[in-house]
Amino acid sequence: MRLVPCPHCGPREQAEFVCLGETTPREIYLRDNAKGPVTELWWHKHGCRNWLRLDRNTATNEFVS
Repeated sequence: MRLVPCPHCGPREQAEFVCLGETTPREIYLRDNAKGPVTELWWHKHGCRNWLRLDRNTATNEFVS
């Protein structure tokens, strides 16, 4: 179980969210897929239904506060 930090609802299970991926101005097929910290867009589908910009380290798969 991985917890996603929602600023409105608190830490929730990842199953409640939908991840759109990196927030880049480029097209979806031109993403860097870099190892390290990236900013991603998440939607809290089964909670507050807000869109969130979260920083996640792709090397450790942990959210950065």
